[in-house]
Parts: sequence; structure tokens; C-alpha cells
Amino acid sequence: MSIVTARALDTRPAGAYRLDALSGAEVVRWDELIAPYEGRELFHRNVWLDYLASSRRVEGARWAIRADDRTVGYLCGGLLQMGPYRILGTPLRSWGTNVMGPLLDHDADQSALFVALDRLAATERLAMIELEHPSLSPRLLQSSGFERVPDWTFLVSLSGGEDAMWRRLESTCRNRIRKAQAAGLVVEDTDDPDVADEYYAFYLDLMRRKGRRPPFSRDTPRLLFSHLKKADCLFALRVKDAAGRLLAVGLFPHDERAMYFWSGASREEGHPLCPNDYVHWVAMGLAADRGLRLYNMSGHGRFKRKFGGELTAVARWHKCYWRTARWARTGYQLWAARSAVRTIRRPAAPRPSETKRPAPARRGVEIVTTSQRPAFRPSDFFRAPLHDFPIRDEILYQYLPLSANMDVLEVGPGSGVTAFRVAPRLRSLTLLDIAAANVAHLRDALAGQPNLRFVCADVCQPGLGAQLGRTFDAAYAIEVFELLPDPEQCLRNFAEVLRPGGQLLLQFPNYPPSLSPGMTHFRTKAELGRLLQRAGFAQWNVCSLRLRPHAWFLYEHLHERPIRAYRRHRSRNGHDRPLIYDESWAFQHGRRLEPFKYALHTAWAALSAAMRVGGPVFDHSAVGDDILNRNLIVLARR
Repeated sequence: MSIVTARALDTRPAGAYRLDALSGAEVVRWDELIAPYEGRELFHRNVWLDYLASSRRVEGARWAIRADDRTVGYLCGGLLQMGPYRILGTPLRSWGTNVMGPLLDHDADQSALFVALDRLAATERLAMIELEHPSLSPRLLQSSGFERVPDWTFLVSLSGGEDAMWRRLESTCRNRIRKAQAAGLVVEDTDDPDVADEYYAFYLDLMRRKGRRPPFSRDTPRLLFSHLKKADCLFALRVKDAAGRLLAVGLFPHDERAMYFWSGASREEGHPLCPNDYVHWVAMGLAADRGLRLYNMSGHGRFKRKFGGELTAVARWHKCYWRTARWARTGYQLWAARSAVRTIRRPAAPRPSETKRPAPARRGVEIVTTSQRPAFRPSDFFRAPLHDFPIRDEILYQYLPLSANMDVLEVGPGSGVTAFRVAPRLRSLTLLDIAAANVAHLRDALAGQPNLRFVCADVCQPGLGAQLGRTFDAAYAIEVFELLPDPEQCLRNFAEVLRPGGQLLLQFPNYPPSLSPGMTHFRTKAELGRLLQRAGFAQWNVCSLRLRPHAWFLYEHLHERPIRAYRRHRSRNGHDRPLIYDESWAFQHGRRLEPFKYALHTAWAALSAAMRVGGPVFDHSAVGDDILNRNLIVLARR
């Protein structure tokens, strides 16, 4: 075993720094000693060092940094024995401690400090030292042999008041907070020590679902609570629903300047109510009310990005004094990179006689043709609202399973004939349209349906979930998606209002604007898939949709050609196909065509029956990555 030693202590030059261990009386006065230093954090204080000593089983250490007889700073940390290696962490990454390191006078020489650390390593036979403090000079650290460990965190400003913090949130986060508030969630800062066990129960469940081993025991959150709560340095937040059921727990240490996210966990079945977003927002409000200026989210990721923080590099450095310690650290990093997810049970190895198959790709939503056509009723010819040929209904009947215990959302209801036929088979159906004139028309045309709700809203605007005030088992939008200016926000809204496991059906022509009046199109399936994934959908499938040859012949010659001729004759602006329903002939000429409603509906029923001869009206087929110039059907599951 080779050891890199520093110069002997008795050869220290005049003016060099030394590290003097503090006496017992000085340890008691530790918080008072470090109070003048601006760089001090919660993690430098006795309460946190005592928590680390009890929870991580480390030997707490505190030194005065002196030059001759003058004190230029202080250093605290923990000494840990890992096998043959003795390590000084100030802090170590696994301790859940954001920052520590030395506290120095403004005119202190950091190079002299790093030389003093080398002497300490030789005296204490340390194999490695790890440092983290934003005031340390990267140039001097590198010149002293320290290596940087790259890491990042989000720092959220708590200044400017609640309105300023709210504006800094991403729209998705604001919508989820509104959803939690509308659901009646309540957050309380509790002094009950049982909150530590409640947190750990949720945390264990999370680790089991991810197939990971918990990195700390049940005693760790208990000790965190017992040490920090009595010092008034911890927000221990419980989130409960309107019925009083516990949904989530969040633990947020803080001092007089900053708050930190230690950990949080929640009940899986409560996720649709967004308790995790809400507990962070409430914690930010509590911290701001106390005058805290910063929220360190202790890491980075998609969830933490939503809270409007600034992505900041973390100044974490280490230096190995033993070559074998360097090899061990490098080996551990390689192992951790290859085994980021450690399963609780290792899968059984295949038998020699078995052929090893490649792992299957993520399974999408299976598109299955069903038969859910409502029973024929002659009275529908009179009672149904005046409509064009309802070919969109065939898509819904074939590809979206519906049942009597479902709440469903329809975006772009058109004439309302689809809702007229489907609503009696559902618990409730909500019709959403951006045109106020069409919503008013639907209220009159469908006044006899008791389980219908009518909403005038823009599906591309944030906050749709709060505006609707409820969630759904399924949602569909047929020949609407291609007309939307912000498809990503639309998909986020759909994901927000769908319950876990809920399905979304989209059907739209995917053509460039030069070939279609639509404004939204996708060149590749991967592009559309990324939007669905970012919106929050777990599974999806994209297929090409077309009429069967027999159905296409009838539809083209008995419907499309006559209607195109009628549009060209009646339209003033020359559009061959109207973009929205209130420009269509059925809406604009409804009163004039009302006497012919029975004849039109009879013709549509006869044409529909003829198109269904020999099988379903539509066929679907898988598509490759190139999906342009196709009629697409998308089925996605929340």
C-alpha cells in the first residue's frame, strides 16, 4: 500500500496554516465561534453535526484554522472508517448534506489551507478527503491535487413575494398546484414525531416499486426530526386529502437564510391529486414567510425544474492520498454507473439449455378494433341534432372502449351527434369547445341529456384541469389535433385531466400546411412520441388509419363529391373544407336545412350501414418512423 505524505509538521514554514483540534469547551461554543462567517450554513452548526454523528455513525471533528497565533477560520466534518480506509468528509455525498467545508476570513490563503489538509491527512493517515463549499477556488483546488465531482442543483429564489414565486413556476407546475388546491388538499407543519415513520413507510414503498434498496434505515429520518425539530430547523410537512387521508410527507431542513429539500415520499394512489407539487409550493411559502431567501432543491431533474429555479453547478471536490483508495473509488464509480438501479432480488440466471432473448421494448397501448355501436333507434332521426355524415363516430366505436361507469371528455364536439349517441352509455360526458357560439348551440340541441356538461375553453391554454374541476377515465379529439397551435400544451392538459390508466384517443390528418389547412403536423413518430412522453403519458401507439376499399368507394362517391360541390357553390371565402364547426354548412344553414333533417339522417344511416357491409369501416396498420402524409390514430394511456 503506497502513501503520499505531506511535509512533516516540524518543518512547517513560518506563516503556514495549521489545523488545531478544538477543546471540549470550544466545541460547546462552536455555533458562537462560526457565527461571524458569512459562508456558514445549517450544515456547519452543532445540531446538524450531532445528527450526522448519530445517524451516519461518523466521528465528528472540528478544527480551528490558524496561522501562527491568529485564527483565520474553522473546519468541521466527519471521520469515517470504511474497511482499511479512513476518510474525512466535509461532507461526504451520501450524507444528505448540501454543503460544509471550511469557513475562512476574506483575506485567508486557500493554498495554505490545502497544504494544511495534506499535513492532516499524513498525521491522521487519511486515505481521502472530500470537500464542498462554493467559496473554494477551483483553480487552487486543482493545483493542489483535488479532483472535481460534477453535480448540479436547482436554486429557487424566494424573494419578491408569493406572486413573483408563482410567476417563476412553469405552467405545468401551476396547473398541478391548482389541481391540488381544487381537490381540497391540506398541508400542515407537524411536531408529531410519527411523521418520520410515515415518511419512511412511503419511502420504502417507493423503493420497492423501483426495485432499489433503501440507502438508509428507519432511524435516519427519526434522528433528523428529533435533532432539527427541537432546534426549529425543520419543516415536517404532511399532505392530507379532504377526507383526512395522508397522501405525502416532505422534510425540509432550513436555517435563517435558506431551505433545503432533504427528502419526500407519497402514497402512489394519491398521485393524481398532485400532493408532491403542492408540498413543495407550501414549503416555499413557509420559508418565504420566515424571511428565507433561497430554496436549494438538493439535486436536478424534470420534477425539480418546474419550480423556476436556476440550474447551478455544485462545487464538490475530492483528493485521494492512497493509490488503492483511488482505485477503489474509480471501481465504485464504474460499478455505480452500471448498476444505478439495484434490484432487491436478482433475476434468476437462464439455464444453459435456454436461449437468451433480447429484452422486449416498452410495450405500447394495443390498438384493438372493437364493436360498440349503440342500438339503432328510429326516433334518433328526429331527436338527433342536425349533422353531417358521422364518420367520426365509426372511429370512436371501433377504437375506444367505453362503459357505463366512465367519465369521458370530448374535445371538439362539432354538431353534437357523437355526444347524443354516446352519452346514454356513459356516467358523464363533458363537451369542450373553444367557440362560444357552438357551445350555446350544443346546449340547445342536447338539452334532453342529463349527464352532459358543456365547457367553453381553449384546450391549448394552461390551467384546463382547474377550469374543468374534475378528472376523466377517457378523452378523445377527432380531427381536432391538426388545428391546434400548441400541441404540447394540449397533451399536457389531457394528461392532467386523465386519471391513472385513463386513455386518450386522437385522430387527425398528418399533412404539411401546403397540403392541408391544419397547422400541426409531425414528420417522425419519434417527434410525436417525445411530446407524449413529456406530457406524462406512460404508453402510446401510433397507427395509420384508412377506410376499407369498399367503404372508401361509397364514402367518396356518395358523400364527399356531392358535399365538395355544395361547399364550392355556397362558400363565400372559397374554402373547400371549413376549419371549425361554426363555419360548416350544418351550423350556418341549420335553420334552412332543418325541414330536411329526417331525409338527411336517413341517408346518412343508409350510407353508414352500406359502408359496414363485410366488416368494420376502418382499417389500421403500423407505421415506421416516417408518419407524414398519413391519417393517424393515436391511443395513449396515462
